[in-house]
Amino acid sequence: MGPANRSAAPAARPFFSFEAPAGATVRDVVRITNMTKAPITFKVYGTDAYNTPRDAGFALRGAEEEPRDVGAWISLKAASPKIPGGKAREIPFTLKIPDGATPGEHIGGIVALNTAIESVQRSGGARVGIRRAVGARVYLRVTGPLTPGMRADGLGVARTEPLVPFVRSGRGTVRYTIVNTGNQRISPTARVRATGVFGREVKRWPDQRIPEILPGERTEITLPWNGPPALDKVTVRVELTAAGGIDVRAQTGFTAVPWAALLVLAGTVFAVWSVLPRLIRRWRERAGLTSGETGVFM
Repeated sequence: MGPANRSAAPAARPFFSFEAPAGATVRDVVRITNMTKAPITFKVYGTDAYNTPRDAGFALRGAEEEPRDVGAWISLKAASPKIPGGKAREIPFTLKIPDGATPGEHIGGIVALNTAIESVQRSGGARVGIRRAVGARVYLRVTGPLTPGMRADGLGVARTEPLVPFVRSGRGTVRYTIVNTGNQRISPTARVRATGVFGREVKRWPDQRIPEILPGERTEITLPWNGPPALDKVTVRVELTAAGGIDVRAQTGFTAVPWAALLVLAGTVFAVWSVLPRLIRRWRERAGLTSGETGVFM
């Protein structure tokens, strides 16, 4: 599935890319090919794109989700075509940009969903029917200024302390969320490091290039941390940079104290302090070192 051209060969365009002002109408043709031997009835619809929260992967919303952006602006001439096996069909469509559409990038796609259930799987005790779908991306830029921007939200560190610090290493996780606050796709580079007292570096993660984050979308980044300090005052800093001079910084901190080990030590000291006098007294009694009453001295 993809953009059509005037010949029977697949179009050279890997996706649809348009630029037009608000209020304009764009027309194009999508080509759907049935690669199987049997006829298939498709449900063809326009939809919005989004980023998967965990890895910023590009995804298109399902048929049951109501589009709110560019997907809602797409109208297809044939929404339920039946295509014979091994054949292709070209379906014209229009993209009517509303008069009040905001400048910048609006990203979605056209999806062809097989209406027949291809297989059945069990999930949590229920039977789930699997239907296959393919999509063609649609990148629309509404004429106007581009204002790229992003922010880092929810930076935090979760740690587990070992019972015996300095002998066994604890474990930790750094989490934060990147939010695209602008009207343009961004592919930021993330740099994360942790410093201790006097700015001493205790951990630096490799620089990470994040996949494209769409306007208005977000993705959560999780970094494992093996062996965070057991005793230190730590600051974790995140720096996000992207094209267009974007430079975003965030930081958080924590004081690492081995409370579990200290409590065990305090308990041991208390127990010894409570029992030791009794042990000494018994030892003295057995050794005959206790003194009895011998009279009055003048």
